[in-house]
Amino acid sequence: MREYMCSSHTMSGVMPGSPRASRHGLDERLGACASAGYLGYWMHHRDYLEQKALGLDDDALRDLFDRHGMRHRGVEFLTGWFLRDDSTARQAERAAFDAAHAIGASVVNVGADFSGRGLQRQEMTRHFTALCARAADRGLSIALEIVPWSNVPDVEAALDFMAPANAGLVIDCWHIFRGGMTLPEFARIPPGRVLCVQVNDAAATPVGPLVEDTLRRRQCGEGTFDLTGFAAALDDAGAKVPFSVEIISAEAAALPVEEAARKSIAAARRVFG
Repeated sequence: MREYMCSSHTMSGVMPGSPRASRHGLDERLGACASAGYLGYWMHHRDYLEQKALGLDDDALRDLFDRHGMRHRGVEFLTGWFLRDDSTARQAERAAFDAAHAIGASVVNVGADFSGRGLQRQEMTRHFTALCARAADRGLSIALEIVPWSNVPDVEAALDFMAPANAGLVIDCWHIFRGGMTLPEFARIPPGRVLCVQVNDAAATPVGPLVEDTLRRRQCGEGTFDLTGFAAALDDAGAKVPFSVEIISAEAAALPVEEAARKSIAAARRVFG
């Protein structure tokens, strides 16, 4: 039987871009995840800052993860790492690395350029290598997410970033299928470089631009993605990480926290076992 992690968005109770990282308390979220059967949780670096502002120190945060049996731990979702003169990006990086240290995570998920700045691949890979070096100093790995509207839109582009020993990939089925990638492309990923797998589902046809349609995700098995083929292709490629359930939608955000946890993992188990 597969083990599952819960992505921060699945349990946040808010939509991406909200002023708050979550409308539910962290203890409440982790408790709901544990009761539903999740064995891990991805904490957003903004959530870490909110918990600190509420008065929770690093020891208290680690205790929450320990007490609720979260064996698998990660931090998401860092952007702007390629903007070296951006103070906000630097603060976010520090928060992500500090969050990982606090909860005992070893992987930080990151995204590339979503804003069409026109940065050259060589410049991006240079900044990514530097990010990985800074992460290595903290004992961390960096997982780069393939996103169709970013400047790392597919497996081929992502492989150019895999030179650092602590570099890996986030494989989200939504981005794979909506981005028009094929499952055999997973065979090109070097062994051990898939550090996070995210699962969800969607309607057959996108509604609006992908950057908007990604906010209309469905529970696993309630859409049209070939999720069985997706899992088999990753197994064949030697991916050995828990599946992280990432449901982003207004309907999911409106659910009570216990229902969000139960519904998301139950749907994933029906599809993946």
